[in-house]
Amino acid sequence: MNVVVSKAELGKALQLVQSAVSKRTTMPILSNILLTVDQKAGTVKVSASDLELSAVAQTKSVVKSGGATTVNAKVFGDIVRELPEGDLKLVLGEGERLEIHAKGSSFKIVGVSAEEYPTLPGLACQAKDKINAKVLLEMVNKTLYAVSYDETRFNLNGVCFEKAGELGGKSTKAKSAKKEGGTFLRLVATDGHRLAIATRPVSSLSFDGRVIVPRKALSEIRRVLELEGEKDVAIGIVDGFFVLETSDFKLAARLIEAQYPDYSQVLPQQKGTDAVLNTAELAQALRRVMLMVTDREKGVRMTFSPGTLRISSSSPELGEAVGEVAVKYDGNV
Repeated sequence: MNVVVSKAELGKALQLVQSAVSKRTTMPILSNILLTVDQKAGTVKVSASDLELSAVAQTKSVVKSGGATTVNAKVFGDIVRELPEGDLKLVLGEGERLEIHAKGSSFKIVGVSAEEYPTLPGLACQAKDKINAKVLLEMVNKTLYAVSYDETRFNLNGVCFEKAGELGGKSTKAKSAKKEGGTFLRLVATDGHRLAIATRPVSSLSFDGRVIVPRKALSEIRRVLELEGEKDVAIGIVDGFFVLETSDFKLAARLIEAQYPDYSQVLPQQKGTDAVLNTAELAQALRRVMLMVTDREKGVRMTFSPGTLRISSSSPELGEAVGEVAVKYDGNV
C-alpha cells in the first residue's frame, strides 16, 4: 500500500464511519477500521462494523500501489485530526506497520492484517429505491425524537418504516399528493407516551409491510443526509438490513426483529377540530410557559377557543405562566 490522500477527505470518511466502530466487544479487531486501497479505481475505502451497523466511505486518491490493513480507529482518527491541512502519504510497511507522513510529521501505527477482519454484514445488499435526501432527513427529524430508550421494549427502540397507500391528512400538500397517486413512505415512532408519524410520496418502494430501523442507525443516517443536501440517495430493505447509499458512502443496519405495535389503534377515530397556528409563535409561547414547569413528566394546559389558544402552566415552587397564540383557522375536520 502506497497512497497519497487529502487530509480533509480522509477525515470526512473517518467521521462518517466512526459510529459503526464497536466500543465494547469480545472481538478486539472490531475496534479497528479497515483501510482498503484500490489502485485501479484510485480510491481509499474506510470501513467499520460492530456487526449490527456497517459503514464504508471512500475518497479519491493518488495510488502508487494497493493493499489493505486494519488500524485502531481512535488512534488513527486522532492522528489524522491533528495533522496539518494538505496531503497525507500512507505506506504499509513490514509487520503491518502503517506509516503516515505529512508536512513535518510522521507516525508508524501497529496494525492487524485485513484478512482477520470479519465480513461487513449487509454491505453486499443493494439499495434500489431513490429518495431525496432532504425529504428523508425531514422525515427522520420528525420521528426520531419519539423513539423509546427503554431497552425492555426493544420493538420501540427504532423507527418503523412502511409502505403506505396514501399520504393522509387535510393539508394542501396531502391533497395534491393524493391526486397524483403513487407510492408513499411512512415513518412512525413512539415511546408509549407520544406518537410521531411522517408520510411522504416516493417514486417507488421495493418492499412491503413494516420494518424497524434501529435508533443508532438513524442517528448516523441523519448526519449523512445533512451532508447530501438536495441530492437523491438510494435506500433499500434487503435480507434483514436497511441499506442507505450515496455516491461515496454506504451503510447497512440490521433491522430489529420484532413486530411494531398497531399504532392506528391510538389514533382518534372521531372527527375533531382543526386549529391552524403559526409554528414560530407556538414554539415561542411553549418555551416561555415551560419555564414554570419543574417536572419533565408534567405538561402544560392548552385551552382552545375561537381565534385563540391559551397555554398555561403552574408549579407550587415557581409560580404560574400564561401565553396566548392566535388561531388562524378553526373548524370541523
